[in-house]
Amino acid sequence: MKNVKCKMIMAATMALMLAACSNEETVPDRETAQDMAHFSATITGPATRAYNTMWETGDEIGISGKSGEVQYTNVCYSTSGGNGNFSPKGEKIYYQTDEEVTFTAYYPWNDLTGSTTITADTWGQKEQKKFDFLWAQAKGSKEHPDVAFTFAHKMAKVVITVKRGADMSYDEVKAAVLTLDGFKHGGSFNTATGTAEATGAESAMWEFAGNTETAVYNAPCKIDDEKQTVSYTLIFFPQVFDAALPFTAELTDEQSLTADLDFTAANAEIDKSNAKNEWVAGRQYNMGVVLNKTGIKVEGCTIAPWEEVSLPNDIPAM
Repeated sequence: MKNVKCKMIMAATMALMLAACSNEETVPDRETAQDMAHFSATITGPATRAYNTMWETGDEIGISGKSGEVQYTNVCYSTSGGNGNFSPKGEKIYYQTDEEVTFTAYYPWNDLTGSTTITADTWGQKEQKKFDFLWAQAKGSKEHPDVAFTFAHKMAKVVITVKRGADMSYDEVKAAVLTLDGFKHGGSFNTATGTAEATGAESAMWEFAGNTETAVYNAPCKIDDEKQTVSYTLIFFPQVFDAALPFTAELTDEQSLTADLDFTAANAEIDKSNAKNEWVAGRQYNMGVVLNKTGIKVEGCTIAPWEEVSLPNDIPAM
């Protein structure tokens, strides 16, 4: 009986030892989980971005940083709920030491290989989501693992509101084919520095509204039946101009109206005497134009926080 009891005691002791070993093996996993960085993101200003007013489900950002001897480059994180809380799509970012880490993030994520540059073309304004570049930096550590990014707009936004004037019908305003010239469509975005830069040649006769042959060029618009206006939202690379930009409206009776658009006065609101005719990163330019049968009246331009854009809202054919 003694032998039986001893065996039972030994078995119970072995079971306890095994359980203790098992528990000890899970501790490093718990510690590792505690060292994982957690990311959230908002957007500076009225929490908007060019493409829409908030993050959308599935939006992806790229995050880079160095923790100890480990460097994380262009790790993809996404917001599954569109609420600004981002989770890793694959690789996870962990703090390797107790030192504070500076993280850099950009939107939208691109599959970059050995590069920090994204090239883009703004001809297709219906695809604004592809070149609505945002950038941010923030710090985190093991002690403070939650990293809160505040993204800034790195492109320029131009909203042209078209109104009906003398002897002009609302239907003609909605059906007008609109053209803008004299600027660069192409450019690049550096995900490491957050710099967006226009490159290439200037455009010629670019139709951004009423383009029936290349519909992807048509800009998002907002139709206001009460005010009888149509507002077109365009996103461009920041750039400086040598002259005013030619703006053309072709009406249904084939009459063509022209005007020059200049942004110097709008920039003077912020830059004062240093203002130039340019599109500055992060600024929204609101330009009003009135279509009259005798010509176009430019009401001027102001700078405002980035606001909501309705997409795609094509103007129905007359």
